[in-house]
Amino acid sequence: MKCTKCSGLMVLQSFFDHFLNFEGWKCLNCGKVIAKKEKALEFDAFGTFYQQQKASNRS
Repeated sequence: MKCTKCSGLMVLQSFFDHFLNFEGWKCLNCGKVIAKKEKALEFDAFGTFYQQQKASNRS
């Protein structure tokens, strides 16, 4: 894949943070990162907690 900024080589890489984990493409020349878009559902910790609370309140 070619970088849209500098036309350099992009490689697939996993990125980790305290709150966010995602896969994306990173350019080896300029360092630009493009998030890999997936159709799978992604949940953050607050979203999962909110859904659990919402479900328990229905009961």
